[in-house]
Amino acid sequence: MKPRTLAILAAPTLGLIFLQLVVGITVPIAGLFCGILISLIAFGLFRFFEVEFTSLWWPTVLPAAMSLLGILILFVSHSGAQTYLWFAPLLAAITSGAITFIRNLDARRCSLCNRRLGGEVAFTCPRCGMLVCENKCWDFERCRCRLCEQNRVPILPSEGRWWDRHFGARSPLGRCQVCAATAQAADLRVCAKCGRPQCRSCWDYTNGQCSRCQWIVADLPAPLKEYVVAPPENS
Repeated sequence: MKPRTLAILAAPTLGLIFLQLVVGITVPIAGLFCGILISLIAFGLFRFFEVEFTSLWWPTVLPAAMSLLGILILFVSHSGAQTYLWFAPLLAAITSGAITFIRNLDARRCSLCNRRLGGEVAFTCPRCGMLVCENKCWDFERCRCRLCEQNRVPILPSEGRWWDRHFGARSPLGRCQVCAATAQAADLRVCAKCGRPQCRSCWDYTNGQCSRCQWIVADLPAPLKEYVVAPPENS
């Protein structure tokens, strides 16, 4: 568990342990079912503070541990404690386990970091099709997931006829405006608007958009169209 999570949960954890202790002493039969109440309050706190757990075990075990600590303190400090109170942590574990199971039945998760998305904004990568979170797995500048960015996953067609149809023949002169590759080293294709050349790899990397005038090739793959924005007509 992350240090930030521990810091957030420190005070509420002590409060819920104290709750189990006090209720178990004052109203023992209510103390038995206090484990259920602790689980419900704990999950409310997890949601309120937007706590993200790295494992499903944590939200299940924590409420049970709080209840168990409260019962342990109770039996150590109070000689007349009822034996059936030992079932309170078990009820807490059953309740928290059921809540965790139900919450994760249809929960959307980031395909890269496994972060639970809930109602957060998420993006479907046009290159690999994975659903990723905006927090750290989506590259806003390049309009792709960070894994596709790292691996330079292509999206434009590789057939030469597609490139000839939309860009014309390969340019025998010049340098790529993005990576500076020469016409001898790379397949340069010129922009239909400004005439500046880019190599096929850089056309793909810039999502079919000219890095200088922002012109966009007409026949973009469907998943990419919603992310690439054309420049204003008067630009």
